[in-house]
Amino acid sequence: MQIFVTRQAFDFTLLFLATGVLVAAFIASAMSGDIFFTYFGAEDSLVENATAIVLGICGLALWWRALQAKPFVSRTVVALGVLYGLVYIWAGGEEISWGQRILGFESPEYFQENNDQQEFTFHNLVIGDVKLDELIFGPVLSYIILAYLIVLPLLWPRAAWVQALARKMIIPVPQLYHAAFALGVTLIIPFLDESRRWEVYECIFALLSLAIFLHPANHLPGRTDQRDPMSG
Repeated sequence: MQIFVTRQAFDFTLLFLATGVLVAAFIASAMSGDIFFTYFGAEDSLVENATAIVLGICGLALWWRALQAKPFVSRTVVALGVLYGLVYIWAGGEEISWGQRILGFESPEYFQENNDQQEFTFHNLVIGDVKLDELIFGPVLSYIILAYLIVLPLLWPRAAWVQALARKMIIPVPQLYHAAFALGVTLIIPFLDESRRWEVYECIFALLSLAIFLHPANHLPGRTDQRDPMSG
């Protein structure tokens, strides 16, 4: 029981922090556009660095889940869980251009010529006339993320095939309050009158993701405690 309380408390604490980031962003914007940009919108700002760190922790949490499920699932499924973690770690690295500005190294020639920001990032690459951030990492990825955060938790308790798929692919399913939180932030963030408001959204998404991974609605294969899917 103590493990369950700790995990749930962690979950709520992360949602509280995410709410604090949103409120602070609105306050900073109301005070001064420069203040908002310095702490929320600038490259290597406090919020951007925090986003990268939390995304990396999310990746580690997904790896931990995959290892916990290892005795009960195939190697392919474990590899899938490891892949989930790699995606988050990759996203964290991309967020800070893999430490390029911190470490002070120059972009390779290919990235200088084919990256719309001349940085060492893959999501800003331009292939031909196609910008990957607009084609893949923009609307397409946004729809996938929103489907995961909002649609999946609505379907999971109602559709047996969704439950089976989530179990076989060890997908951590958001709680209904995670879905409500994601929907609320998505509706509120456009009212933040700053061009770099999506940096705030990304930070909130990272914190929400970690909350979900630590306290999902479903349990891992081989676990029977619905209240605490990840407890031993």
